[in-house]
Amino acid sequence: MIKQTKKGLVFIVAVVFVALLLASCTGGTAGGGGSPTAPGGSPTAPGGGTDTSGAPTVIKIGIPNPTTGALASFGIGSPWAENLIVDYVNKTEGGIMINDYIGADGQSHQLGKKLPIECVFADTQSDSNKAGEVAQQMITNDKVNVLIARHTPGTALPVSQTAEANKVPCVSLECPVESWAQGGPYTWVYHSFWKVEDACNLYMAMWQQLGFGKGTVVGFLFPNDPDGLAWQPIFTQMLTDAGYVISDPGQYPIGNTDWTAVINKFKQDKVDVLTGCDVAPDFTSFLAQAKQQSLSYKFISMGRAILFPADANASPPDLIDGATCEVWWSPWHPFTSSLTGSTCAQLATAYEKQTGVGWSAPMGYKYAGMEIVVDALTRAASLDPVKIRDAIAATDLDTIVGHIKYDQTTHVAPTPIVGGQWKLDSTGKAVELRIVYNQNHPNIPTNATLTLPSQGDGTLPAAPF
Repeated sequence: MIKQTKKGLVFIVAVVFVALLLASCTGGTAGGGGSPTAPGGSPTAPGGGTDTSGAPTVIKIGIPNPTTGALASFGIGSPWAENLIVDYVNKTEGGIMINDYIGADGQSHQLGKKLPIECVFADTQSDSNKAGEVAQQMITNDKVNVLIARHTPGTALPVSQTAEANKVPCVSLECPVESWAQGGPYTWVYHSFWKVEDACNLYMAMWQQLGFGKGTVVGFLFPNDPDGLAWQPIFTQMLTDAGYVISDPGQYPIGNTDWTAVINKFKQDKVDVLTGCDVAPDFTSFLAQAKQQSLSYKFISMGRAILFPADANASPPDLIDGATCEVWWSPWHPFTSSLTGSTCAQLATAYEKQTGVGWSAPMGYKYAGMEIVVDALTRAASLDPVKIRDAIAATDLDTIVGHIKYDQTTHVAPTPIVGGQWKLDSTGKAVELRIVYNQNHPNIPTNATLTLPSQGDGTLPAAPF
């Protein structure tokens, strides 16, 4: 069960946030249901978390999370962000009103009372097979009513596929749309994120602003994992069409330790710009060897590897200064919580003060995933999986990551990305992320100028959160 803490109705100021205690979620049993009339088949009614009459006593939300492994940076923030919403729903709202459920007999039964929500977390170890396994365990053993899939194709995809196979309602986030769609078609899963082509267009726009146009040689760093396999062909096509020259040393396994062949290829082709979607440990290793072997290049735009402060600062600051990436959420984003009205800045401030750890983009999506689930459960007012799924499908909600409204054919709700750049802080011993490009989403403000490395802005202003 979740150890909950009290807080006010609306998180208006960071002080209220700081008063929250970190809660922890563990497995158990929860009530749920299945429907004999679900399109394409129906799930078996879950049987845990019931009273002596068989009526449900709790609503369970299953959340596989990469707490360890190569994707661990994406897992930071759990269970903190989710438990803010658990606390709000259970302590402030008294739970979620549930009118009916499907019993062990497969029939609909009336309930007519509020039930608390509970999270069930499990570590995927950043492994695709493990992600599918823990999702199945949550369905079979923990009897979760809803799953939340997230954290790159490596873990979002197998969790989505497991939910689909078991006909369990699922909210998916934090995985490029093209990668997630490869696991479809979906009936039970709905997804929120951006496309790989959005990232490619963003990178090219920043390059062109700095004079890296047609004829620029771009070196590829794409691993042979689900992310790399999705990104590489799209980047190849788009960059070729735009007149860029590609230096592609081939895809390599996660955990690669010898980058000599890659570096020699880049030297031979006289690479100007490095791009790809490395995992953070691999990119750190590559940069160190590239420096040792005197690889010369002018600019970096890298997905996944340098999205978060801990990962960016794992390398010497002079190697990351000026590097760019996509930014999907930040304290500067103009969105607010659908539940409490809290701003992105307030959420980031609360997290940093309470945990002593810097904010990161996945934190916003962890929170938003819970917003979507709570909204759907509230509108469904039922533990019938079909009703929950249909309520997810009908989502039309302003969240902490922006507006979520799913396309009924693709099951996708697009979310925005803007361009970020890592710049040396006032000490020169670390880098800080700033938003430098927002042409496609001008409602998300910039707070620095896009520059070449070593052309910094001087002392950066204090972060406005």
